[in-house]
Amino acid sequence: MAHLLTQKHVLNDLLETAAEHACEALGAATVSISRVVPSGDVVETLINVGDLADGEQRWPDDETYEIWGDRGLMSAVIDRTTMVESVDDVQADDRERALLRRLGKGCSLTSPIVVDGNTWGEVYATRHVGVPVFDRDAVGYAEVLVAILAAAIARTIRETDLQELAFHDPLTGLFNRRALDEHAAALFDLGDEPSRAVVVVALDVNRLKQVNDTEGHATGDRVLRSLAAALAFTFEQIASSIVARVGGDEFTVVASGDDVVLVEDAVRTLCRDVTDKSDRIGLSAGIASVVLTPDSEITMPDLFAAADRALYVAKRTGSVGPVIADDLVA
Repeated sequence: MAHLLTQKHVLNDLLETAAEHACEALGAATVSISRVVPSGDVVETLINVGDLADGEQRWPDDETYEIWGDRGLMSAVIDRTTMVESVDDVQADDRERALLRRLGKGCSLTSPIVVDGNTWGEVYATRHVGVPVFDRDAVGYAEVLVAILAAAIARTIRETDLQELAFHDPLTGLFNRRALDEHAAALFDLGDEPSRAVVVVALDVNRLKQVNDTEGHATGDRVLRSLAAALAFTFEQIASSIVARVGGDEFTVVASGDDVVLVEDAVRTLCRDVTDKSDRIGLSAGIASVVLTPDSEITMPDLFAAADRALYVAKRTGSVGPVIADDLVA
């Protein structure tokens, strides 16, 4: 298990691998992994594996348990200690005994997952009725497994954070140029598709330099963040679209498939709204689109360049709406 968890995983794959191996290693009927939600009041079950009871799901949609008043969860989350409970133990927690009976299990083991000094969640294992209760050796083994899992979770979270930094603009939270280029390159790979429509929108914020010079760069940054939020809101309704900040005051939107026809209206509305709501800045836009086929000679840089040319015309003419490039031949 230690070797497997040192491999690179996305978080869900990591949890599934850990749960399956813990279930086998502990001789458990089931193993569940839950995390503490940000409020700190409940744990949310992320995965259940093993011989699940009726109503249990491998990947639950909404399975949560209140921490306060649950002796096992309080032991794990607050005291960071492992607790074993059994339906046959007269001193067992009433809530836990009721849960075990509902699940058709005889005993449970709850152990904390501590990541970077904080309780991240818990591992919950059960055994069938008639199988020996988890003993001291099982507890020790479980704690070793959970420590390995905690280290793997910490590494996965750090890798995810680094990936977020690598593909997102730190000021606005939008995708950056690297993410945009990778996404666009994938769109130009048709695979088995006979054709695919692709559209690129180049956008530029007008008069941002004047805002920076007269009101300061902090104000300019707030303007950019506000505009980025408006872009994200506008295009989140167009499923295939991604929005990227590619320069100081430059943004690019890419969309594909049936969504292409929706883009022009969305850009036109956005440009008009920015003009109507602000007397300090404006938004210029150029749009270029193409229907790719296996015989197309146009490249990704060609499409981006066409959108940039249309943007230049929009800025030069002071157009409130987008300018459409018409010089592309697939």
